Amino acid sequence: MPDGKTRSFGKLILFGVIFLLLLTAASAACTPVKWFDDKRVQNRNARITEMMKQDPQTVEILNMGDSLSLATLTPMEMWRQKGYTSFNIGADGIRMPEAYYTVLKACENQSPKYLMVETLMLFRYNEKQDMQMIISQPLYHRFTFLKYHSIWKPYVEGRGVRIYHKGYLVNRRASPYKGSLDYMSEDLGSDLRTEVPDFNRAWFRRIKEFCDQNQITLILYSMASPKNYNWDRVNSLEKFAQEEGVEYMDLNQKWEEIGIDWNKDSNDAGDHLNLSGVEKVTKFFGDYYSEKGGLTDHRGDPAFSGWEEELVAYDKLVEEMKGRSFADVQKEAEEARKEK
Repeated sequence: MPDGKTRSFGKLILFGVIFLLLLTAASAACTPVKWFDDKRVQNRNARITEMMKQDPQTVEILNMGDSLSLATLTPMEMWRQKGYTSFNIGADGIRMPEAYYTVLKACENQSPKYLMVETLMLFRYNEKQDMQMIISQPLYHRFTFLKYHSIWKPYVEGRGVRIYHKGYLVNRRASPYKGSLDYMSEDLGSDLRTEVPDFNRAWFRRIKEFCDQNQITLILYSMASPKNYNWDRVNSLEKFAQEEGVEYMDLNQKWEEIGIDWNKDSNDAGDHLNLSGVEKVTKFFGDYYSEKGGLTDHRGDPAFSGWEEELVAYDKLVEEMKGRSFADVQKEAEEARKEK
């Protein structure tokens, strides 16, 4: 006859099996794409959820990173100019473990030719938070229910107001950068990291290994941003890219070539670009990919007619958002609710 310890252990195993089955069933029952369509997924999971809506094998360029990457590329403009299909899959303040699993998720039904990685996230490291992500991110990747565990909130707080177009949020607010145009020579402060931590390097290598295995060309780039880059960081990144065997481009040395006007093209005084600036950077990358070759102009292809239809909706939104960001839209919506 089994003793008490054996019975307790057996109960623990049984509980674990039952919990795992329930978690698997709950994850299978999740409908994140539908929640996205209802504007109930508006947080950091929104872009990868929108990505899940895309027709299989239709996205050729993925753009990954934190908020700087999200103010780099407007895929609908890339489509208008070149007919290339692209998508922003990053998230505000993204960390390297989350970035790795986001890339894996984005490529489940896609075979992109390029993965663009904005470099600021390479410097972001907090031991406590990143150690937690080593545990949470694999679980979120495997069990959808855990990733969307807070989906109940919009049913209480109401639907969101953000409208995503292939991962891009239109921002037409203008707040000029008034600092030195020689900002690369400025000191960003001793609290800002200038070397890539070993932890982040290890996760970057996992991303690169995945890209190599799937014939995806990985490109590192630093977005033009006076608030986030100087020579110390760029020199460190050039060395990092050389050591890891990847291409690297620094847009902080190309902002004049790109045509960025710091009086008009920033939405927050030199941190991120607004739409007019993003359109210029998108054109820069479109020309860059045209020179590299290997991408297809899908304009006029009936299989990509949805992109043309979305472009019409995108242009309508751009007109409606003149002088505003979605933070302004959110504030307007909240004030309207208070008046009712």
